[in-house]
Amino acid sequence: MKTAAKKTKATQAEVKCPTMQDVADACGYSRATVSLALRGARLIPDSTRRKVEEVANRLGYRTNPMVASLMSLHRRRRSVAGLRTTIAYLNPIPPGHTGRSYGPYRRMFEGARERAQEVDCQLEEFHLVAPGMTPNRMRNILRARGIHGIIVGPLPGATVTLDFDFSDFVAVGLGMSLVSPLIERVANDHFQSAALAVRKCVELGYRRIGFAIGRDTSGRLEHRWLGGFRSEMDQHPELAVIPPLLPDFSEEVPAALPAWLKKHRPDVVVLGNVEAAAQAALPADVGMVLVGVDSEQGPQTGIFQNFTLLGRSVAERVFTLLHNNSFGALQQPVVHLVGGVWVPGTTAPGPGKKRLA
Repeated sequence: MKTAAKKTKATQAEVKCPTMQDVADACGYSRATVSLALRGARLIPDSTRRKVEEVANRLGYRTNPMVASLMSLHRRRRSVAGLRTTIAYLNPIPPGHTGRSYGPYRRMFEGARERAQEVDCQLEEFHLVAPGMTPNRMRNILRARGIHGIIVGPLPGATVTLDFDFSDFVAVGLGMSLVSPLIERVANDHFQSAALAVRKCVELGYRRIGFAIGRDTSGRLEHRWLGGFRSEMDQHPELAVIPPLLPDFSEEVPAALPAWLKKHRPDVVVLGNVEAAAQAALPADVGMVLVGVDSEQGPQTGIFQNFTLLGRSVAERVFTLLHNNSFGALQQPVVHLVGGVWVPGTTAPGPGKKRLA
């Protein structure tokens, strides 16, 4: 019996997994240095990191993902007196542009700031387009401030590229507008939103469902609204086939609506934007559904994108990437999508009924 017990203990000792302290002892470094090196922290010299990784591999050390997750959660929740991490909100919209005061954009910013405050971080807005400002100067300002995390706000107009080198930063974009350089993006699931709008129109009894959007806006969203609309329409063979109204620019939608309405006679129109002029051009006896309503409780019928949640989600993504030391641009696109929700409103009361708002 004693022999068997000794063998059991010996076997347990043989299969015991090496710990981080074992790696530290073998390297001659502190446990904290080993921890940072294995996480790829930039403050650890490459020679030190390589030595730690070599010893860890030789000993067969493996990180426990559960422990790492719990430690990350603890670090993010811990408040350090007098010391706050700053995240940059990089605003690429020029002075005087309406986008600077656009309600949804500001709600995204507030959502991101709200989430940052919850983990004892500070979100500070930096204007990339300002007198005397250049991308290189902005990079130097952020590095001098010790800021490593960036949220990139939506780009103005038809702009899809940004002249900025993200190699020293963790960066996540708000919305679909930034195409190059490649960074992670958090956006509304426009495909799901448009498909949901069509599905709800069918439930309300509409059978002649139209869709109007400028090609510029559609392209900016990688045609996800248009794709969602067409995909859901294909699921309902009982519906009339009405070609979407697709002028080159969103500003041309109001003027193009009357002739299109007269020719195709839709009983409800899904609008790809919330411009007042397009809404005013729609007769009261035609239902109106917006794929971007202003409020979850308002009179407009359509999809609520919850811009505050989008802002909170992009901030959360920046925290995760900072923890993982995921710096620089990507090799391929990565987009995180937040689904929209249906708001009944009063602007789509059913076929043959006039809108109440």
